[in-house]
Amino acid sequence: MGDQSKKGKDILSYVARERDEFITQYGEAPENVIAQRYYETAGEIVERCTKREEKLPETFTDKLDRIVCNRFLGPIILLITIYLMYQLSIVQGYNITNYTWPLLAAVRNFIASILPSEGFVFDPLLRAMPLGVIDGIIAVLNYIPIFVILFALIAILEDTGYMARMAFILDRIFRYFGLHGQSVLPLVLGGIYVGGCAIPGCMACRAIKDEKARLATILIVPLMNCLAKIPFYVFLIGMFFAAYKGLAMLFIATITIIIALSVSKILSLTILKRKESAPFILEMPPYHMPTIGGVMLRCFERLWLFIKKIITVIIIVMIVVYALINFPGLSQERKVYYEDQANQAIQAFYEEIGRDSHYAKVLDGAKLMEFIKYNDDYKLAKRGAKGEEGELIVDQKFQEKNFDFFKIVKKGRYEVDGEKIRDKDAGKVYKAYKDLERTRKGLRMDKKEETMIGSYLGWAGHSLEPITKFAGFNWKINIGLISSFAAKENVVGVLGSIYQSEEGETLEERVAEKEKGWTPLHALAMMLFMAMYPPCIPTLLMIRVEAGTKWMLLALIYPIILGAGIAVLIFTGGNLLGFSGLQAMIAFYILAIAFMLTMGFIKKKPEIL
Repeated sequence: MGDQSKKGKDILSYVARERDEFITQYGEAPENVIAQRYYETAGEIVERCTKREEKLPETFTDKLDRIVCNRFLGPIILLITIYLMYQLSIVQGYNITNYTWPLLAAVRNFIASILPSEGFVFDPLLRAMPLGVIDGIIAVLNYIPIFVILFALIAILEDTGYMARMAFILDRIFRYFGLHGQSVLPLVLGGIYVGGCAIPGCMACRAIKDEKARLATILIVPLMNCLAKIPFYVFLIGMFFAAYKGLAMLFIATITIIIALSVSKILSLTILKRKESAPFILEMPPYHMPTIGGVMLRCFERLWLFIKKIITVIIIVMIVVYALINFPGLSQERKVYYEDQANQAIQAFYEEIGRDSHYAKVLDGAKLMEFIKYNDDYKLAKRGAKGEEGELIVDQKFQEKNFDFFKIVKKGRYEVDGEKIRDKDAGKVYKAYKDLERTRKGLRMDKKEETMIGSYLGWAGHSLEPITKFAGFNWKINIGLISSFAAKENVVGVLGSIYQSEEGETLEERVAEKEKGWTPLHALAMMLFMAMYPPCIPTLLMIRVEAGTKWMLLALIYPIILGAGIAVLIFTGGNLLGFSGLQAMIAFYILAIAFMLTMGFIKKKPEIL
């Protein structure tokens, strides 16, 4: 028995040495050569045993493939295709949001109008919680025009048959990193083009017969740019890289696959080195002209999946997040403090306009809050009015609603039956009210921030800030990132709730106003951390089903370490070197490509079993 075992080890050792020599001499794995020779021999046999009366004409697909699948032109065409996709979807789609945002803001204002009235400083729970959730959802829905264009372009590429060519082109590259062409479909589903989902990406790995490539693909699919990450990318790019939107999106789309390939090679050289490999065989379909119906159907199928996820997962998470950033809430002592500050501001307002003034009676008691709502509604209506005629209609409507309030919001300058009137008392009241309004907004902002700081999530965000500050993350960003563990869409939704505003501003405008110290380096570090962020809970469960618990834990832990390291490198390193955001982006891109190429040229030594 011992002799047979020794002979078996000798045979395996001999086979490993021969395989190693073959790879060294020919630069290719013997199993790939065997598969290739199998089909070549089959073709030769067919040629000897059959007789064709005439040579088959070259098809359009053959002619086009000579260009599209060319060893040198193919990768260039692929990069150009990706860049054009993002130029059309991100740049043009973002321009469309300028027209869709007022509609979303109008929906938000309508909902606000039917909820219980707000207080001077403290709002009723039945108003505050729904608006917090609505602000978060609207912040995500604002990017729907971008998704529509992006999904339509992806559907066109699928219909034409270019996706199969993409697998063929990338197989030449993937084989150097422990992957092969069958890894392309899971990566495409996961978001190699941006806009996928890691869950079907992991499920698609079942078809990969190569155990090493299957596990490596499962572990890197979550690094792709799934649909859930896009709102956060678009939000930051729109704020800090507005002049380079297409370029910035091309960067974030391609840097993920560059890093993923490096990770895959490291995995194949270490913990996956004993796993079995298998050759990749692909049959490419002929090119097809996409149909409008087919493209629109797939586009809206994906869009509906996104909206459905917002309606279900994000609403639930936003309610939980609202509770976590508002509880345990302010102490009774602090509540009394804010109420005293509010009362002092109100009394100072009445003193300024005069206790005996007609307008003091008009704005007495509960009527003051009625005027605050009237003034806010008037500003929103004027903002939405089109032209002078529209503004006149708004004035007429609000004049009929409450003439005394109207005189104040017009600063005492208005017309009655074509006669211009100047009311100095109303002008004085308006000036005093503006001071009161600034004080009120300051109190509300301070109260909200103090509530968040003392909340459960605020405590967690602040606890991490001494570490995350090296990556440029403040406690508010930490809260958004923590909440996005359940679903990546939540990060924009939570930020929309944290930076909530009564003015109907976009999230970008609110953040720009309150985070004046943020720079493009902050944004770049945040984007790259999100790109490497651990899989959401449903994806982790799918990895456990497809690979097992230990691989699920690895998929959870390594992206945190990788993402944190990259974010610190970008933010702290970029600041030390004096880089701008664009310079840091280019430098990191070059560094990542250099590391990927270095890893690609490292050859794995065959294992002796």
